[in-house]
Amino acid sequence: MKIIKNILKVSAVCIALFLIGGFVYYLNYIKPFKEQMAKTMQVNFDMNLMIVHGGGGNSGILLLDSMVLVIDSKMDEAAIELHKKAINIAEGKPIVLVNTHYHPDHVGGNHLYEGATIIAGGNYNETMWKQETGLNQLPTIWVKDSLIIETKSEKISIVNIPNPAHTESDLVVYLHNKKVLFTGDVVLNKQIPMLLGSAKPQGYLSAFDYLSNRFELSTIIPGHGNMGSSKVFTDFKQYFLDMQEAKNNSGSADELIAKYETWTQLPFFMSPKATIRKF
Repeated sequence: MKIIKNILKVSAVCIALFLIGGFVYYLNYIKPFKEQMAKTMQVNFDMNLMIVHGGGGNSGILLLDSMVLVIDSKMDEAAIELHKKAINIAEGKPIVLVNTHYHPDHVGGNHLYEGATIIAGGNYNETMWKQETGLNQLPTIWVKDSLIIETKSEKISIVNIPNPAHTESDLVVYLHNKKVLFTGDVVLNKQIPMLLGSAKPQGYLSAFDYLSNRFELSTIIPGHGNMGSSKVFTDFKQYFLDMQEAKNNSGSADELIAKYETWTQLPFFMSPKATIRKF
């Protein structure tokens, strides 16, 4: 009986420590990260293209001759505000929504676009989509390879990355006349990626080569972080190359990891060491 009591005491202490540790981690890391991600910033690229950073994944609203294209619907209050902006800009024109991938911070506002055309990557299926998003409102167009939209003012390529990178089916959106690439979470700006589930570092590296060979990379709208020049793209590519080197040459790991100490990250989940473990 005494042994059982001791075991119960030790178990209770372990559970308490676990709960306290989780609470401390939430307060020190998760809560500030979520608060920062919830903030939004609007940038008018030109008279027809609006970029809305934050509030989940970065989004775009593009006014075209016959419709409005929205790229990623955000989450929570930011999703509602984005939808209002899209409605105001559309002035009765149909709205087409593109989801770069199925994570909630990028598709959390999909339910607001009832009746709209919703485009997503064709490597997903309906069951997978519902399980990941919790949304019953499914995309109406699944892009396996690419979809081209041509209007008087713009040519748009909506392209499914050939190999799994951030998820099983990542879409990018390229505006040919403006030379603007919306990457979803295939590219981030000064933020360590969260590589969970089907995410594959080698898939990212393959995607970088694919995109740089296919498009002229002038302006990058990453999934998270501020928009920028092609340097955003090359810096993120270099991060993966550095983590690959750290994996292959442990003697250089500390130095390579230190290069990214100023990037947004979360211990264990969004960290250089987590990326190295995935290689």
